[in-house]
Amino acid sequence: MSTSPIMIRPWSRGFALLEWLLDAAATTLGATVVAILGCALAFANWVAWSDTWVFFFLAAKPLIDLTWRLEFMEIVHQRVNPQAIVALFVVLLNGMALTLGRRKPQHYRRVLLLLSIATFSVAVTPTAWGVNELIRLFAGVSFFFSAGPALIDKRRFDSFSILFLAILCIPLFLSLLQVAGVLPFEYWDWLDNQEVGRASGTYQHPLEVVFFLAYAVPLGLYRWENSTKGGAERAFLLAFFLLAFSGLVFTFHRTGWIAIPTEVAIWFGLRRQMKRILLPAVALVLLAASFGDWVSLLYRPATEIVQGEVDFESGNFLRGRGANWMIFLVSYANGGPMRWVVGRGGSVADASIGGIVEFSENEPHNDFIRILHAYGLAGLFLYLGILLLFLRRGLQLRSSRCPFESGVGRILVCSLVGVFLLSVTAEPMRYPTAIWYLFAFGSVAMFLNQDQKAAPHAR
Repeated sequence: MSTSPIMIRPWSRGFALLEWLLDAAATTLGATVVAILGCALAFANWVAWSDTWVFFFLAAKPLIDLTWRLEFMEIVHQRVNPQAIVALFVVLLNGMALTLGRRKPQHYRRVLLLLSIATFSVAVTPTAWGVNELIRLFAGVSFFFSAGPALIDKRRFDSFSILFLAILCIPLFLSLLQVAGVLPFEYWDWLDNQEVGRASGTYQHPLEVVFFLAYAVPLGLYRWENSTKGGAERAFLLAFFLLAFSGLVFTFHRTGWIAIPTEVAIWFGLRRQMKRILLPAVALVLLAASFGDWVSLLYRPATEIVQGEVDFESGNFLRGRGANWMIFLVSYANGGPMRWVVGRGGSVADASIGGIVEFSENEPHNDFIRILHAYGLAGLFLYLGILLLFLRRGLQLRSSRCPFESGVGRILVCSLVGVFLLSVTAEPMRYPTAIWYLFAFGSVAMFLNQDQKAAPHAR
């Protein structure tokens, strides 16, 4: 990939220091050390100047996540697999890009503060699980510092969109093979007194598919509006939407069934295409008609709450999620004033509530409660503040006369709504899939807000 014109030269003092070290090493240690340091200098220069690695990792993420079964070793009860190695490598690359002088997006200090608070929380109460979550957080959030310069060019952003959607078609097709019985299900659920396989595209959990679709569907709508009617890209996008709808349906993920159609409705609402808002409504009606009995079972916990039929003492209200919320909140409250501010450093709660539950595992099934428990009020308020900044910037861009800026704004707003809805019953900030693109699109939006004359996107 060519270097984006918005790039500026890396931090000259940092490279001057490295060159001085090379000269010193050549005098005292010889050619071998010089060669090693020279390679390090060349690598650092490539990271700071090239956009290829940003483009590659963001586009190839759906394939990278398919390697979850591979395991090289286990360190402190944590699996070391390709996903973990890629996460560490991405943290290294984004850290180098930030340090060596890439242009920094607006409000980057707030994002750095969020990472600092999370690091402090884990350092105060170090656990293997807390460190694992922290690495995931860094891997996704750190794209805020590098994705903007890599994708601010319209042609590059369009190329990324098409490639990402094409790669995502692979797990979506694998989902259909699971439904057809060609491939085994990875995840099973208990519905209507029987085990039901839920399509996951051979990811470990159906949520992976839902999280990818939360970003892919707005990207697909953006490309649909910018493609030629009757052209090859339109045919590809039609195939993608059919795969996406089918894959979403067979995940049997209730919140996903609401979040993704809501994104579509908001997209058309922002375009003031009110008649097209009926499309997601019709899709939901068809879904309810096709899976009427299962839909009623899936949403029974919500209807029980509305009708006042919930037995809170059983510990099973909201299919156990309500009890998980309570146990994490009790664990958080028992931490005392310091923990209320900085949290407990991880998403493992252990508390006792008489008659309901004695122990809860590491899934609160609510991202806001999880962040509160892990990183305290400081982490939660910073995270919500960053989401509000993204939302405000997305709405500003949406009103732009530039089609590219307007498209990026709608993509960001729709993705934010989807992530917010999914956060009610899942933990997007803990899944690398769900936060890489949130902060990448946020970075593009922030870069579009600064130095407009230097930005090479089409108007």
